Amino acid sequence: MSIFWKQFFSSVLIILVILSLFVFFVIGELRSYDESVTGEMLLASANVVGESLRPALEDGRRGDVDSLLKKLGGKSGMRITVVDRNGNALGDSHKIPRARETYSDSPEVGEALTGGIGKSQRYSSELESEMYYLAVPVKDNSGNVMAAVRTALPLGSLQGYPALAEKRVVYIGALLAALAALLLFIVTKRITSPLSGIISISEELARGNLDVSIPTADEGGEASRIKGALDKMARNLSGLFKEVSREKNQLKAVLGAMSEGVMVISSDGKVVITNNALRNMFNLKEEPGRKPFWEIIRNRELARLVEGVLEKRTPDSKEIFYLYPDERHYFINVIPLDSPDREIIVVMFDITDFKRLEKIKADFIANVSHELRTPLTAIKGYTETLEEGAYESQEDREHFLGIIKRHTDRLINIVSDLLVLSEVESRDTAFGDAADAEVEEINLNEVIKSSLEALRSAAAEKDLEVSFTTDNGAHSIRASRFLLEQMFINLIDNAVKYTPDNGKVAIRISSSGGAVLTEIEDTGIGIPKEHLPRIFERFYRVDKTRSRNLGGTGLGLSIVKHIVIMHGGKIDVHSEEGKGSRFSISLPYGYQPPLNERAPYNKV
Repeated sequence: MSIFWKQFFSSVLIILVILSLFVFFVIGELRSYDESVTGEMLLASANVVGESLRPALEDGRRGDVDSLLKKLGGKSGMRITVVDRNGNALGDSHKIPRARETYSDSPEVGEALTGGIGKSQRYSSELESEMYYLAVPVKDNSGNVMAAVRTALPLGSLQGYPALAEKRVVYIGALLAALAALLLFIVTKRITSPLSGIISISEELARGNLDVSIPTADEGGEASRIKGALDKMARNLSGLFKEVSREKNQLKAVLGAMSEGVMVISSDGKVVITNNALRNMFNLKEEPGRKPFWEIIRNRELARLVEGVLEKRTPDSKEIFYLYPDERHYFINVIPLDSPDREIIVVMFDITDFKRLEKIKADFIANVSHELRTPLTAIKGYTETLEEGAYESQEDREHFLGIIKRHTDRLINIVSDLLVLSEVESRDTAFGDAADAEVEEINLNEVIKSSLEALRSAAAEKDLEVSFTTDNGAHSIRASRFLLEQMFINLIDNAVKYTPDNGKVAIRISSSGGAVLTEIEDTGIGIPKEHLPRIFERFYRVDKTRSRNLGGTGLGLSIVKHIVIMHGGKIDVHSEEGKGSRFSISLPYGYQPPLNERAPYNKV
């Protein structure tokens, strides 16, 4: 039920109760007043009758008494009875008194015969009506009671006028009730109409609709003040919600952009928030919701770390290694938050690449030490032999010098490749400040041809069939001529070295989308499948003995990949053992890397 009908019915009920009480008391007063007036009328009539009958009573003329009573009763409609001092009827206005009929048992008569005024209301079986009786004494000159005059009227006749008045009072009360109900309807409607609007507005606000229109009434009443307060509250809440939403979106954007995994855990161990990075770390397709943290991380060391911080409320960190789904290294930092909910935040730094970089650096130092120690040991040994003259002939001496020269050339090649690799890795992309690394428009056809000229004699010694084909395009790109020459010489030199006599080396260049595709294919010894993922690592060789004998340093392909990446390109290799290899290099036209970009050393 609406507030209007509640208020209306409540008010009508109150009015009806008040009017009912009013009518009840008014009717009661009317009845009391009527009874009082009737009593006075009966008393006056009794006194008049008594005075009129005094002479007849004094003379003992009983017949005159009865006839006089019938005349008076017929005119007044009132029943008049005269009783002697013994209680016997002397006369009656409505009937003929019977002999020995006594009224001594009537309380009003008994009261009158004792000298007082008697009153009584009772039902008369004779008249079959509720009667009102009043009796007065009739005294002689000496003051003695000679008789009693009783006057009576039926209560129905007495209530005729009051009944009409009562009906009018009831009618007036009903009319006033109807009028009050109408006025209450109008007033309640006027009062509750703003309240209904306020309730509707409050319900909209409770549902989160803060843009609801709140019209303010012109009058300065309470409803207008409430609407004004609601409007102000709605504006304030809208501003707060927008601010909270903005901060939430900012937090969501920040968490989504972070490469570190972030997870907020409540004091009862339930996950509150996770970002995209953490879900990717644990292969979660969606927000885990209020799940226990140990269902998400599934790592005993990390679980103990989180439980310790939840219990002690002190920050802690640890490096943890995951084997599944991939081998990953994480540095975990767990910090308790100073919030009423006593939450903690877990930040996971993926340090796998750093670990891999450390391993690469360690392997690099070990490989450099190994690669340099072998020729240096040989040079030192044969030099000491020559110094001591421990050779038998000139041929032995020349043989020793040849070995020293070969190992010296090997050292020079290693140092030279290391310098090139160091220069490539330390330079801000191919667009560095060195004179030999200036960027220019370069025709790749010319660079490949010049590289082939530098290696033509080596290919001729092995009777290799070297071919170069192009789709007749210009194939001009912005690049460093020095670096591209280093790249193609390394690739073509490898193809020549590892291709047996009378083999083939084919170089093809063509346009592919927005890039230039260069393929260098040979019919050489090929690369076993298990070695393909590691051929671009520093000092990695498939066949170490064969590579050293051919003068390889193990750095050429690493240099090649760095140069390709520096120019924004890609390199792929396809090889089959015993059948040859094919290197495919894709270089984009007009590549413009950022000035501070460096070759991704850790990816090589």
